[in-house]
Amino acid sequence: MSRAVDPETVALLKNSDPEIVYDDMVKALSTETDSLLDIEFLGKSHPLPEGCNVLIDGSSIAITKIKLVQAFVVARKIFIRYIRDCPDEKTLDFQNATAVMLLMDPEHLTAANARKRLIQKSQQDSKADLEALLRREMHFVDSYLTSRLHRHTKSPTLWGHRRWVLDICKSIQMEYDIHHDLKYVVLIAAERHPKNYYAWSHLRWLVQSSTAYSDVQMTNSDFNRLVSVVKDWCLRHPADTSGFSFLLFCLSMPRFSEHSSQMQLRSSACSDVLRLAVAFKWTHETIWVFLRTLVASGGVSKVQEKAFFQAIEDIQALQADGQRFLVAAQDWCREYSQKNELI
Repeated sequence: MSRAVDPETVALLKNSDPEIVYDDMVKALSTETDSLLDIEFLGKSHPLPEGCNVLIDGSSIAITKIKLVQAFVVARKIFIRYIRDCPDEKTLDFQNATAVMLLMDPEHLTAANARKRLIQKSQQDSKADLEALLRREMHFVDSYLTSRLHRHTKSPTLWGHRRWVLDICKSIQMEYDIHHDLKYVVLIAAERHPKNYYAWSHLRWLVQSSTAYSDVQMTNSDFNRLVSVVKDWCLRHPADTSGFSFLLFCLSMPRFSEHSSQMQLRSSACSDVLRLAVAFKWTHETIWVFLRTLVASGGVSKVQEKAFFQAIEDIQALQADGQRFLVAAQDWCREYSQKNELI
């Protein structure tokens, strides 16, 4: 692969001071806003005005990759300078350098671990100071995970970092709201990057460890609300297999509800998905894998089971595409539903 740089890029690199570009980028990323930052990379078709390194509009930030490369070079020098021994007065500079490095490369594990070490050093501070630091860190990582950055929204390093920060929050009994994370982080990341199994896996962990963040276990109403929100999202994204996989995971968790209410929750989900599948003649494999598994599990009524098979026949009569998925779902359900009845 050629390492040559085109003349236009060379001119852009020469026409700006990397130190100034870095300072402008750090200032933009450090902007304190109530909402998360919405960061976007601009292509060559959208050049920045002369003398402008970063476009800022409220919580929205736009930068070019050329400017980011320039800022990364400066950030890396600062990072190397302080990675072994960072004086307290240079902690902010070191943290800002890691922010730029992770914007350039979301899989830069060394930069992510450096931010963890800064938090560990602050665990001896007062609880109020530590909580403030953790909130800023959550704001930072959530901004990257939910921005229009294709690699960042599905970065295992960033999702793992978020989980680590939440574990620290748990250890100091910091207030936590799973519905906020669902609505403003996970679902946004799943929207930005379809089939985002890292986002949905993170939500699975949040649900499973929900009782670890408070002394009160997640109530039936809280859980039903979570399922309802996820179900509505899945119905707006019928081809997203990761979303439906999480929904099925929730519907298979009996510890959150009594058997009768769990049956009602499953039946409601089955009815809603089946109704729209018939109305829009959906033949997505994702939809029918979800329905066949739910029906075969024995968690729905016989009426719904009958409706499931009838829906397949109706769609087959009207829709030529996707026949093999419908037939496969029908055959699979007939084979495994009998086994489930014996359990």
